[in-house]
Order: sequence, then C-alpha cells, then structure tokens
Amino acid sequence: MVNAVLVKNANRMMTIATLLEEGIELSFADGSMGLLPYADVPGIKDRAALASLELPNPYEIVLETAQGERIEIPWDFARHYCDATYRPTIEVLAMRGRETLGERIRRFRESSGLTQVALARAADIGRVTLVRLEKGEQTPRFRTLEAIAKALGRRVPELLVEPEWLLQ
Repeated sequence: MVNAVLVKNANRMMTIATLLEEGIELSFADGSMGLLPYADVPGIKDRAALASLELPNPYEIVLETAQGERIEIPWDFARHYCDATYRPTIEVLAMRGRETLGERIRRFRESSGLTQVALARAADIGRVTLVRLEKGEQTPRFRTLEAIAKALGRRVPELLVEPEWLLQ
C-alpha cells in the first residue's frame, strides 16, 4: 500500500527560489534542494548583479539584473544543481534516444534496399555522418533529419516515433 504520492512531474517543479550570498537556493516539489552558484548563471557574477528574483511558474526562474536585463532559467538547467543523479540519468536517456533513432534510420534504409553510401548521397550528407547517426553516436540537426526522411520516402515523425502497432 502506498502511503504518499508526489504530484506528476514533481522533479520538474521548482517550489522555492531564494537569493543567498553564494547563489540561488532551489527547492523542487519532490524534496530535492540545491544551490545554483551565480558564476554558473550566464551574465551573473555575484549577488550584487541582481535586482530581483521571480518564480512565475514551477518551471522557470526569472532574474532581473541591476541593469534591468531579464534572465530566464528553465527548470532543467537548475535541476542538476539539486540532484547529483539528474544529469547522468538524462545523458543515459539521450543516448538511448540517439540509438533508437539510429536503429530506425538503419531499418528504413535496409528495407528500402539502400546502402549507406546511397542514402548519404540522396540526403546530401556525408557517409561518416550517416554511420555515426545509425550507431547513435551523433544527434542529427533537424535539417539533416528532414533530408534523410525525404531520401527514404518517409516523414520525420516516422523516424522519431514507433508506430502504435509495433509497440503492442
């Protein structure tokens, strides 16, 4: 029996942000806390550079500098300062995403009867780039993804998402 549950996406929701002398103290809805050093915020060196802090919603912090410039900090930038496991977890997910995309590209290429050289030429990309994409070693730019999809006679979403019938 579960005695306590968190709101969905509690790990993304900032609940408290406090300006301290050494940085911005952050709290998330899942209980994680941490300190975002001013030196890690672009354009900010220390507390004196800031005029105000806002938390307009749970997903971003808005800082106003002494010069009137607004700096928006998204939750995902702030999160890894509150949870040492966050960045490695996201990096693993990103790697899996690249590998899955690469597998789909390879599967579509092979089912189309194309070699890597032929697909690379048709998409106007380098063969080495295609090899890296298929191995999941590289994340493609959207323009590259569009070119590969077009060369395969597919739409970009087909490269990114498995069809429902394959997931069953």
